[in-house]
Amino acid sequence: MSANIEEVLIAALVGVGGWFVKDFLFGIFQKRNQLERVEWEYRLKEIYCPLYFWSGLLVMRLDRQFHASVCEHLQKVLAKAAYVLPEIHYYTLIKLLEVAHNQETSGVTDAQRDSLRSYLYGQIEVLNFILYRSQETGGVGDISATLSPYRNLLRLFFIVATHLLVWGLIALIIYGLLWLYQARQFFVIGVCAVVLLIVYWVDIRRRDKIEQGIENRLKGKG
Repeated sequence: MSANIEEVLIAALVGVGGWFVKDFLFGIFQKRNQLERVEWEYRLKEIYCPLYFWSGLLVMRLDRQFHASVCEHLQKVLAKAAYVLPEIHYYTLIKLLEVAHNQETSGVTDAQRDSLRSYLYGQIEVLNFILYRSQETGGVGDISATLSPYRNLLRLFFIVATHLLVWGLIALIIYGLLWLYQARQFFVIGVCAVVLLIVYWVDIRRRDKIEQGIENRLKGKG
């Protein structure tokens, strides 16, 4: 086999191998992003929005039966929100419930209540943008982005460019490893392999932890 044909075959194999590695890595990142999206949606729909709504109703003048129902709903949400809320805002909500149940407490000032509701609404705005209005999600919650063909084309261009750049980078890494192999730099290859395995192991542990947390909360919800 001539040297030119061998080089072409090696380049083709590196290109094909790089594309498969690229797809594998993108699959991992997509799964991780999906896990994060599930967690963010949980926080938005099951914690921040209900807390904002029920805490607003709690300070209104309501009949006794409806007021008790509001307290019950707020208590249920608050029971699963401790890991998310800052301590100062968590205890503000606790004080609101204490006041609602006519318990002896220092009460909640207007500044504390406004700070709490400002924090909750800020979290709602941020998560709403990340989940539904950002370009990364296609702007599905933004009518102007959905109806604009130029934004869709620009997003498609960036997706294609990202895939091609990552593919090229992976191909260069594979070429580098082949060069190290030909140069008999086995120690360097081993170090690179160990680093990659450690990164992959850390990512797996992180995803498992997120999955377990989501599963536990869904079981608790059910």
